[in-house]
Amino acid sequence: MKRNDALRFAQDEGLDLVEVGPDQNPPVVRMMDYGKFKFDQSKRAKEARKASKATSELKKVRLTPKIAENDIEQKTKRVLRFLQDGAKVQVFVRFRGREQAHPEIAMDVLRRVAKGVAEYARLEQKPIMEGRMLSMMLAPRAGIKPVEKPAAPERRLRTQRHNGTQTATTTTESREPATQSV
Repeated sequence: MKRNDALRFAQDEGLDLVEVGPDQNPPVVRMMDYGKFKFDQSKRAKEARKASKATSELKKVRLTPKIAENDIEQKTKRVLRFLQDGAKVQVFVRFRGREQAHPEIAMDVLRRVAKGVAEYARLEQKPIMEGRMLSMMLAPRAGIKPVEKPAAPERRLRTQRHNGTQTATTTTESREPATQSV
């Protein structure tokens, strides 16, 4: 088709004529809405950046072989929060001194953490020994939505004078209106 005929045909349809193969003989063109094409292209690029950011974020949580049970629970909660935010988590146990002679203790600690977050995470890398560390990698399960964080209450710093000394206290103001009783 001749160039002028193709341009007239595209204008009649309300579309743009875009050259997709300039090196070919004759050049290859496509009729499309170029503005919509650019919008869709930028939208896809934005989604790809967002997805790669979420998958590339890596958080690390360090444990020791002699960690207490309540500390394991706290670290498990932290790992869970990272996973719910969409980040991968590397959980590792660092050995010091003679602790390296008993890696089975560290394996038990890692197993307890993995069991605590099994509902939200999948094991991406099994526990392996890297120098003086035993580490495993956890990734968020597909289909688990990130948890929205509640808004923090407003805080105001109030200074008080007491016996010639000045002290600062923090007060928290509620965002809810006060209710009156009749």
